[in-house]
Amino acid sequence: MNDYHVKKPIYIYRHTHNGRTQAIPCTISLMSVSDFDEAVRLHKKVSMGLGPEVFVPSSPEEIEMLLGSKGISIGVWHEGRLVSMRAVQTDGDWVNDSLVKMGLPPDLEMKTAVTDHCVVDKEYRGNNIQFLSGYEIESIVAEKFSTIATTVAPMNIFSFKNILLCNFHIVGLDLQYGGYLRYTMLKRFRAAESIWTNAHRVIPIRDVKKQQQAMAEGLVGYKLKRMPTGFAVFYAPMSITPAV
Repeated sequence: MNDYHVKKPIYIYRHTHNGRTQAIPCTISLMSVSDFDEAVRLHKKVSMGLGPEVFVPSSPEEIEMLLGSKGISIGVWHEGRLVSMRAVQTDGDWVNDSLVKMGLPPDLEMKTAVTDHCVVDKEYRGNNIQFLSGYEIESIVAEKFSTIATTVAPMNIFSFKNILLCNFHIVGLDLQYGGYLRYTMLKRFRAAESIWTNAHRVIPIRDVKKQQQAMAEGLVGYKLKRMPTGFAVFYAPMSITPAV
């Protein structure tokens, strides 16, 4: 395996409260349990004021597991401070428990990982850090796993669009986290199936039942677009052979 602990340079913009925007040098690297305090600090800062209908924060105990042997975490740093963190669950029991909560069957082959969270300090947003850290962590995850799963709130449009741009597809839409609506999404690193977009269906994001019906018919969601009447999700068949 490559030495992912090496800190790689990344140059992004920082937007401070006084209206100043400046390009700054940061680093991106794999995190460890030694980064626990910074991880908890950033997580609390980012989740402050957000309700569970948008984001359910990870507990300190979960963050410790994500930094240890039960997960993989990538951090973006500026002058010794953590400004972004992306974490993935890799422990088989933990992953399967999460999959069941998502409405998916457990993976007995232990080839699925689960995205736990991605948080970005507000001063460093607008740099596509979610996108960049997603592909950075996937380069590690894909060495052992064939699939990665995640959830996102329909209200969290920015993160929803970002996950779709990272080539995840929607396989579920239901209540999770104690009664809050979430999309369940998957990305298969070596998929034999294709999404046949010529047979797409456009469904308003607010029409939950119609989206659920589309997935019951074997369609997956693959695109989000702003329409004159609001956001809509594109659904299409996913199969090895072309859709009829």
